[in-house]
Amino acid sequence: MYWALSWLDISNLSKGAKILDVGCGAGRMAKEVASRGYEVFGMDYSYNMVKKANTICSIGTKSDIDFLQGDIESLPFKDSVLDMVLCLGVITYLKSEEKALQEISRILKPNGILILSILNKVSLAKCLDVSVVVSRRLRRIVGDRILFWKKKRETKENYSGIKSYFIPSLRNSLEIAGFTELDCAAVRYGPLTFFGRNIFPERVNISITTFLEKLSDVPIIRTLGEMCLFKARKVR
Repeated sequence: MYWALSWLDISNLSKGAKILDVGCGAGRMAKEVASRGYEVFGMDYSYNMVKKANTICSIGTKSDIDFLQGDIESLPFKDSVLDMVLCLGVITYLKSEEKALQEISRILKPNGILILSILNKVSLAKCLDVSVVVSRRLRRIVGDRILFWKKKRETKENYSGIKSYFIPSLRNSLEIAGFTELDCAAVRYGPLTFFGRNIFPERVNISITTFLEKLSDVPIIRTLGEMCLFKARKVR
């Protein structure tokens, strides 16, 4: 949330700009954004989350927030009506990010801003833990044999996988959807484990990951965080 809000604060949006928090959950991010004077919409696929967000954000919030239930792959907005879209912790639960990014591009105004988060497939913690690497290789070996049957069974409604991304692949998807990258940040570098056990004591782990986060502007370091955030502008 820190990075997303800091990028929002330097985006020079006019007061009253329209911002959508898609996958808003309990609405805490939407509440933070609304407190800055923007017109905020919060959308979630879960009706129960929408109800919860309405309850939480009705307390101590001067600005009204419109919460609605909806699907990120079929957003209930007209073309080119929003100034910014926040999409945090959402596309990792989709089978594919392509349709979602196209929909976000559709509803954003020209030069509108997208702030997006993904899980990184090549994080430092995953690379250091041999068990993660081995299990990933095994999944690749057997994956082709079961992929056909898996695709036949899976539908959008019952898909419950968690997808991580290679950063270059996500950048390519952003470009195809009509975005140009403005910034990138990595967060959560640990804890560092080996076969699921902490390599260092908790205090040392915290010190290492805090140090790495301070170096997240270094190109190599920023590609190794467990979660990566992108700030992108709609260019077409």
